[in-house]
Amino acid sequence: MDGAIQTADAVFDAAAVAARLRNAWAEALCYAIAECHPQDAAQIMVAALEDMGGDGPEVNVFCTLRGDAQWWAETAPQHELQEYTYAGMKHLGQRALGPGARKRLILTLWQGLTPADKQAFIAKVAP
Repeated sequence: MDGAIQTADAVFDAAAVAARLRNAWAEALCYAIAECHPQDAAQIMVAALEDMGGDGPEVNVFCTLRGDAQWWAETAPQHELQEYTYAGMKHLGQRALGPGARKRLILTLWQGLTPADKQAFIAKVAP
């Protein structure tokens, strides 16, 4: 019986240590966010929320932002869509952006290439 109690105590101790560590990291994160410049903090938090979204419901941090963006992209003239997309992508390259968001951007561009363009790109970047 002592062995069972010791094992249960060890499990409880490990869980308590893990909980304290998790709490310490959460406090450190809150402090770091509070000390960041608001624009930097917002970029980092949006990227983190996107990455944590997984395959569940879409994380929509700015309420209707994605819906509004989708509507605008469907109705914008081609020249506006190109210029705003290009300008936005230039600026995104210099900001905190989660890996998931970067992959979606690259995949979307890749899917828009013709097979010949894909081959030419691979030939250019391959060592």
